[in-house]
Amino acid sequence: MSVEYHASTHGIEESKIAYKQFFEEGSKFHSAVYTVRTSPFKLATVCLGLLCLLLLAGVIGQRIHYQNVERDYQNSSKAMSMENQNLQQNIKTVQKEKRDTQIGYDRLQEKYNYLSNSKERLQINYNSLMEEKQQLTESQAQLKDNNTALNQDLKKLTTLKNQLQLSNDALTIGKDLLQKNYDSVLKQRNDLQTSYDSVTKERNNLQNKFNNVTRSREQLQNSYNDLIKTVENLQDSYNFSTSEKDKLAKGHQNLTVQLEHLQSTYNVIKKAENVLRANYDSLVKEKNALQSNFQNVTSERDLLKVNNENLTAERVKLLEEINRLNATMQEKICPTGWKKFEYSCYFTSVSKKSWERSRADCQNRGADLAIIKSQEEMTFINGLYSSDKEVWIGLTDEGVEGQWKWVDGTPVTLTFWGKGQPNSYDGRNQDCVEFWHRASGIGDWNDENCNVEQNWICEM
Repeated sequence: MSVEYHASTHGIEESKIAYKQFFEEGSKFHSAVYTVRTSPFKLATVCLGLLCLLLLAGVIGQRIHYQNVERDYQNSSKAMSMENQNLQQNIKTVQKEKRDTQIGYDRLQEKYNYLSNSKERLQINYNSLMEEKQQLTESQAQLKDNNTALNQDLKKLTTLKNQLQLSNDALTIGKDLLQKNYDSVLKQRNDLQTSYDSVTKERNNLQNKFNNVTRSREQLQNSYNDLIKTVENLQDSYNFSTSEKDKLAKGHQNLTVQLEHLQSTYNVIKKAENVLRANYDSLVKEKNALQSNFQNVTSERDLLKVNNENLTAERVKLLEEINRLNATMQEKICPTGWKKFEYSCYFTSVSKKSWERSRADCQNRGADLAIIKSQEEMTFINGLYSSDKEVWIGLTDEGVEGQWKWVDGTPVTLTFWGKGQPNSYDGRNQDCVEFWHRASGIGDWNDENCNVEQNWICEM
């Protein structure tokens, strides 16, 4: 509207300029007016001419005004187009900013929701931490008392450790000596085995020779029997033919000589057989002596193995004791939902599973089924339950029937079996151990089938 008003004002000024040019010569106009007054026709003509001039001036002024207005309209249209384009660009920019703002608002809303959830979780964690703080405050006093007792125990255990170290050194020296003796005995056994093999080979050779001589003796016996029959036949012939008596007598003498020769040969063979029999008996005695020596060496080797296993078990116990002593220097913080006792944390399950699945659950939590090695630990575990329950622990004899071992591979040394346990009740394969809670006392152990679903307790 401001543009149009400016254009209209400009047109009026141009019209005034045109009217001013039209009436410049005043004297001429006055003379013309005087002439018109003297003649009416001329007056009408002049009026008509003036009217025409006024109309022409109006048309010219209107034309000029229209041109100016059109020019101003075109300029204003261009300006409006530019402003419209700028406004469109601004609208697009604003819309983009609106979308960006909406996206930012959505992100802020998500962050707000996340922070709200985090705040709730932090509040829950804070509450749990406050509860744990109260529990830790309560247990701090107990820990101070325990610390004093543990310091005293530490001194005693340090002294015991030194003594055990000396004993371990002595046992190590004894073990080395036993190993040397074992090596020498093993060498002697190998030498005796070699001698035994050679003697056995000689015995086999002599046995073969004895068998050959026996076969020769049998052949000679057969020949002797044949000769006896021949002598009998000759004797018969002698009875029937006296004419051949001399020949038979000579033949008899020859046969007698051969018989004597065979008898002497038989005596030599008999003596050789006796010698072979004596050699065989002596070889059997040597074999029995070697066998007894071998059994003695084997028993000594087994004894050395047992001693070695005992030394290994003692070394493991010493290492465990050292690790436990080292653990006293560090305070262990149990996860939420776990109960602390001495140097371990314990988790009691709510659901029930088999022994294998229970152990897998404990291992997934970074622990294993509980290993009980003291009466105090039994009392603590029994106090975790308020009613009679049967709970899986980490004891089994799945490897060898009757050889109970903990899940860490150590053999059981201190047991808390219930009355008449373990018994593999009703002939079932009961290779896993459960803890029986008791309202009074420290609880009991019972062997049970590993596939039975029970509660379980983890130790970390």
